[in-house]
Amino acid sequence: MKTRCYLLILCCMSFIACTTTYAVDKVGYINLQRLVNESKMGQAAKADIEKIRQEKQAEIDKKLEDIKELKERIEKKGDLMGARNKAEKVEELQQLYKTYQRMVADAKEDLSKEDSKLVSTILEKADAVLKEVAKKENYSIILKDPDAIGYLNPKVDITTLVIQAFNKKAN
Repeated sequence: MKTRCYLLILCCMSFIACTTTYAVDKVGYINLQRLVNESKMGQAAKADIEKIRQEKQAEIDKKLEDIKELKERIEKKGDLMGARNKAEKVEELQQLYKTYQRMVADAKEDLSKEDSKLVSTILEKADAVLKEVAKKENYSIILKDPDAIGYLNPKVDITTLVIQAFNKKAN
């Protein structure tokens, strides 16, 4: 009977020791948006996307200028044009406008795809660095979406640490 009692006490003490060990494990979180915005790779990617956006915007602006020129020509010389010629120019204007709308929609879609692709690439590469930091700093858990948890103390934010390690690795 005493042996069973001692075994029970020993098991309880082991359980308490194990749960105490887990209670002091390190937990951290990383703000992925900050990683993308503040890392060297993220900033380079954003610069690439901005360059693409400017190129697409230049094409869109050119198309819009063509539309304005044709519209002004129709308004100024419309009365001098024959009915058939004027109708052709109006049809041409409508086609230009449709092309313009497609260009705008395609540009938005292309930029969104490019942004997603670049962010995905950055996060994929950063994941290895995140794991290295976790092992080096003895983290048991690192959350990538702190908003999924009701509250996290800002002291467990390791984003800056991961960005620094990521930037070193990227060089």
